Amino acid sequence: MDKLIAIQYLIKRTCCKVRLKVYHEDLATEWRGGFGLPVKGYIEVVGPERIEDVEWIELDPIVVTHIGRLMPPEVTVITDEIVQTLYKEVINYKIVRGIVRIYGQQLQ
Repeated sequence: MDKLIAIQYLIKRTCCKVRLKVYHEDLATEWRGGFGLPVKGYIEVVGPERIEDVEWIELDPIVVTHIGRLMPPEVTVITDEIVQTLYKEVINYKIVRGIVRIYGQQLQ
């Protein structure tokens, strides 16, 4: 399976947040609930970016599920599930301050 499609499926399945940083920007995008692959060679979190310009993609392993106004949110840490999926798909990653970072070079 294509690495980006595997990551996209992982995000959809686990409901984790994602952001990315491109080389020509100083800051990463805001955290979002997923990303799109609008056309070959492009990825879209906030706006379309060329995959070759992606420095890294980060996955937030802390999933917060809002239950209702009177109930506290449910917080789940899914680091192990993310790591197992990345290992299975042969996607290299690093844990940076508790966030799973996937460097862009391997996604091209």
